[in-house]
Amino acid sequence: MFFFSLVYLAYHFIRKRKNPLRTLPRKKFYTALIGGFALVGIGSSLTDTSVQDALNEAIEINTALIAENDELKSTNAKLQESNDVVNKELNDLTKKLSDSDKLDKELKDQQAAHKEKTEAFEKEIADLKATNTTFATEVDSLKNQVASKSATSTASSSNSSSDSSSSAGTSQQSANVYYKNCTAVRDAGADPVYRGDPGYAKHLDRDGDGVGCE
Repeated sequence: MFFFSLVYLAYHFIRKRKNPLRTLPRKKFYTALIGGFALVGIGSSLTDTSVQDALNEAIEINTALIAENDELKSTNAKLQESNDVVNKELNDLTKKLSDSDKLDKELKDQQAAHKEKTEAFEKEIADLKATNTTFATEVDSLKNQVASKSATSTASSSNSSSDSSSSAGTSQQSANVYYKNCTAVRDAGADPVYRGDPGYAKHLDRDGDGVGCE
C-alpha cells in the first residue's frame, strides 16, 4: 500500500500539471500512506525476525560444523597416532627383513663354503681310493712275484731233491758197479767210462780228465 500511495501521488502530480485546479484527495492518500507505513513496519519486524532466525540457524550450523571439525581433528589425531604406530611396525619389519636377508646371505655363504669343503674332501677321498687301488695293485703284483719266486724256489728245491736223489741213485749204482781195470770195462762194453757213470773210479781215469778207459 505504501508503494500504491507513492504511485498515486506521482499520478496526482502528473494530472495536476495538466489540470492545475486538481486537488489531492487527502482521505485516500493518507489512508494509503499510513497503511503503507504500517505494512512497512510489520514487514520490517517480520524481516528482522526471519533474519534473526536465519542468523540463529547459521549459528547453530556453524556450531555443528565446529563440533564436527573438532571431531574430525580428534579422528585425524587418532589416525595420525595409528599411522605412527603402523610406520614404526613397518620400520621394525623392514629392519627384521634386512636382518633376515643378511642372515640368509650368511647361510648361503656358509653353505657354499661347506660345499667347497665337501668337494675338496670328496676329491681327497677319490685320490686316496686311487692311491689305495694302486697300492693294492702293487701288493697283488708283489704277491704274485713272491708266489712265483716261492714256486721257483719250490721247483728248484724239488729239482735239487731230484738231482740229489738221482746223484744218490747214481752214486748208489756206481757204488754197486765196480770194474777192476779197463779190461773189465771193455769186456762189459762200458768203455769209455765218464765221471758219474756207473762203475767210474779214479783208478780207471789215470789222467783225471773225467773219462776213464779211453
